[in-house]
Amino acid sequence: MVRAKEDGAEEMRTYRIEIRLIQFSILLSVLIIIGGFVGLWGDRTPQQAVTLPQQIEENTDLKNLKIVTLGDSFTYGYPGRPEDSWPTVLQEELEDLGVEVVNKGKGQQNTENLFERFETDVIGENPGRVVIFAGNGDALQGKDLDFFQKYIKAMVEKAQSNHIEPILALPMPYKGVQAQIKEFREWEIDFARENKLTVLDFASVLMDADNKYLEGLASTDNENYPSAKGYRKMGEYAARVLR
Repeated sequence: MVRAKEDGAEEMRTYRIEIRLIQFSILLSVLIIIGGFVGLWGDRTPQQAVTLPQQIEENTDLKNLKIVTLGDSFTYGYPGRPEDSWPTVLQEELEDLGVEVVNKGKGQQNTENLFERFETDVIGENPGRVVIFAGNGDALQGKDLDFFQKYIKAMVEKAQSNHIEPILALPMPYKGVQAQIKEFREWEIDFARENKLTVLDFASVLMDADNKYLEGLASTDNENYPSAKGYRKMGEYAARVLR
């Protein structure tokens, strides 16, 4: 009889322990659920910040890496060959990134001429960026600042409306039209700043403070233009800015 009572008491204690364990498990589960809602287990933002760059890397094939360079003789590579032009050097310098550079430079072009072929030579190439290198042709053909402004603005607007990033290259100092080139450059710098556009100033790596070519960087055929070495300097500089 005593033994039976002891066995019954033992079973009761075991039952109570099991009940408490079940109650504790239920309570712990509730606390975990509540904690998840109120953020007790920490901010999820760091995890998102880690995974986002990985997602971008996985989708880099969606990014348009093509660059079109639209301009006059300075883009074509005159008086040398297009093979030695700064767009060719730019292509070489950015080749490791998979960037394609298309040279659409042509001699004796003003901003209106560039705008007229923008649809075919830029939009038709479907690039991610376009370098607009203009102004020397305008100055040499006697076009005024209003003319220059009109077509630079038109090309920037056309690029942006087609989801192409416009990059402005300042016209080069040029003997005989220095005052007009200076006017173009100053306006273009202000316009780019106001519109948050990238600017390339090739004169900064080719010329001294007096707008004279540094030794070996001017062409012997036409001292107003760069030599092959000068064009290489231009391409390397553009690559540093656009990389």
